[in-house]
Amino acid sequence: MIGAYPLGIALLSASLIAVGAWLSPLLLLAGWLLLPALILAQRWPVMLCVLFVLFSAFRLHELNPALLGLRIPQMLALGSLAVLFWQVGVVRQTRIYLYPEGRVLLLLFALSTIGVVLATNRPLAAAYWSGNWVKVVLMCFTVSWLIQSRAQLRCVAWLIIVAGSVVAVCALYNSAHGLEVVEGTRVTIGRSWGSTLGDPNDLALVLLLPLSFAFSRALYGGKGALVAGGIMLVLVMAIIATQSRGGLLGICGVTGSLVLRRYRLPRWVWLLAPVLIMVLLMLAGIDQRQSGGAAESGIDESAMGRLYAWQAAASMAWTHPVFGVGLDNFLANYFFYSPHWDGKSHAVHSTWFQVLAEVGIVGLVLFVAFYVALLRRSRQLLQRVREHWEASCWALALYSGLVGFGISATFLTQAFTWPLYILAALLWASCRIESEPVRQIP
Repeated sequence: MIGAYPLGIALLSASLIAVGAWLSPLLLLAGWLLLPALILAQRWPVMLCVLFVLFSAFRLHELNPALLGLRIPQMLALGSLAVLFWQVGVVRQTRIYLYPEGRVLLLLFALSTIGVVLATNRPLAAAYWSGNWVKVVLMCFTVSWLIQSRAQLRCVAWLIIVAGSVVAVCALYNSAHGLEVVEGTRVTIGRSWGSTLGDPNDLALVLLLPLSFAFSRALYGGKGALVAGGIMLVLVMAIIATQSRGGLLGICGVTGSLVLRRYRLPRWVWLLAPVLIMVLLMLAGIDQRQSGGAAESGIDESAMGRLYAWQAAASMAWTHPVFGVGLDNFLANYFFYSPHWDGKSHAVHSTWFQVLAEVGIVGLVLFVAFYVALLRRSRQLLQRVREHWEASCWALALYSGLVGFGISATFLTQAFTWPLYILAALLWASCRIESEPVRQIP
């Protein structure tokens, strides 16, 4: 007996293919591409959502300008919304639940949404809210609800590792051939066609997420460890090529937390950490940067730009303590709040100051509470799964990813972008899979 859902998929696909053949060859191709997508949505509904998250977070469609016209994230977004509606509203195979930090995230989202209405530049805030922030929050909860087993969690983790390796290889290729390089030595991707990865700090941020998964998988050995170790080295080399100080701090945070939790090393070993950081800075060639390099005496221009930006963020929060100046409004307000104007607006280059400026003091309290709660829950998950090596491996990856986020957040702007919320989604799914009781929403 064929179930109603597979039969519906077959009939819908056949209809679309027939219509496409009648109208045009392009629609016929679309019909054939839709068939495997529908089968994937029926078998593993979370995969469409994960693919949308990966394309959005890693900007895979921006690695080559030829891919931009395909509108891949938009198509995956429509598929993800359809899957969510079907799973929650029709077949009811997915239960909606919230952990306490999930409610904190909803409060932060509500506060930032009100801030859009009160923003100093309302169109700018509304565009960022609708184009990025609402998708991040929605997919954060959706992915956590749709992952149902350890096998699915393992598949998602490997997809993150593979996606990161693709971006890292592209970055190293550009670095080797002198393509898309800024400030003489810092590698980027797609800067000439307006890619988000055209900023070396954003590129480093994107590569930090898969680093925690690849490194953790390599440390635990077994099948796949060699592949994960190779990808880990590629990711580290790509982050070093960006010459991002926030990225280097993220490497230290991920590496230190992984080794500290995985092995019991003598305390004197950790005295070598400053030496290793200096070696990492030498390998990255920070002193060769045109901004923040050795050619600038005293506090370099890059560091002073950050200090001025942080002062401006504090002034914005002092003037707008409850709702801030609005999402994506920091640059638009920099001139009015900075104590030093050198003819150009500077990015805030700090997650904490970004939240402080754009969502206010209340928003910063909620954001810090959300992050600390996630960190505490990841430690609890590590204790719960320590007897199962695979679950412990991915739990350690989540923990180290959160630690790396917290450390690199000092120099990277990542408050309302994907990395933290991908980690939150996988953490909540892991806790539920490991039989932690949660409060379901009827």
